[in-house]
Amino acid sequence: MVGFKKPSFSISYKVETEIASLNSHKSLRKVPAKADNKLLMATWNLANFGLQQRQAGHLELIAHIISCFDIVALQEIADDVRDLEKLLQILGTNYDCVYSDIGGNDERGAFIYDARKVARKGMIAELVIKTNRERQIDVIVGSEKESRTFIDYNRNPYMVNFDVKGFDFTLVNVHLYWSSEFLRAAEVTALGKWAKKRSELPDFQPPSKDIILLGDFNMPSFADDDPIYKPIRKYGFKAPLHETNNAEGSNLAGDKYYDQIFFLPKHTDDSFSGKIGVFDFDNALFKSFWSKNADDKEGRQRFHQYIRYYISDHRPLWAQFNL
Repeated sequence: MVGFKKPSFSISYKVETEIASLNSHKSLRKVPAKADNKLLMATWNLANFGLQQRQAGHLELIAHIISCFDIVALQEIADDVRDLEKLLQILGTNYDCVYSDIGGNDERGAFIYDARKVARKGMIAELVIKTNRERQIDVIVGSEKESRTFIDYNRNPYMVNFDVKGFDFTLVNVHLYWSSEFLRAAEVTALGKWAKKRSELPDFQPPSKDIILLGDFNMPSFADDDPIYKPIRKYGFKAPLHETNNAEGSNLAGDKYYDQIFFLPKHTDDSFSGKIGVFDFDNALFKSFWSKNADDKEGRQRFHQYIRYYISDHRPLWAQFNL
């Protein structure tokens, strides 16, 4: 992992004021409150978490955002998990965490969840390519179609089976490869192919038929011919964010759809409440600094440099399910 450049300046703020601003903005953006009869899940790329030098106040703000949800899939967790452990201490004893070993780019995937409500059930695993037949992948990028032997994921998808009041589901935490569009398309094709096949197994075989793929897909758009989106649709997955009017992207500029939550309608549609969205925390935090710099290009750049280093360059994407 290569961290962002540390800002050479600081911002004066009070954690309590920033939390109040987050709560107000959460209501403005109509992020549902947690409820006994609903499951609120999210995915969030935390940008080199454990590598960049977050301060105690920043960890409190990150923890508060995570606490808005029942379960959160996290990407870009570093080999050094001390900040992750601090985050759990702030969240308190009601929260638990599981995480993978490091993969490509020395990253881990993790799940943080409210253990009063969410229970682990059975399988915890990293997804790997097992057979030669599974390795044969046809990939279309632009007008070119190529069949290639796919060796393995750069960062193995990390999957855990959970249960909430009888809603038995498997979350697959994904961070697709960035540097090659072809390899990224191969990864998502292999992932969709696996998930569809596993969802058709008898009930007694894990994982749950409710397989939910979520994480950083590095997918810039919802175009029908997008090489990342097209394979997911081919295998029957639904992108509920795509059906939301005026959906905002999960990058700080709000114009890219890197982070996604996908599921198979055949199994999961009945549980989905129809509510999904991106929480743009960056429009709530450090307003005093922003108001003094919003009209200045350099000032705006300094603000975004601060946000992406101390919080993240991705926004959380959330979805709600009925219990």
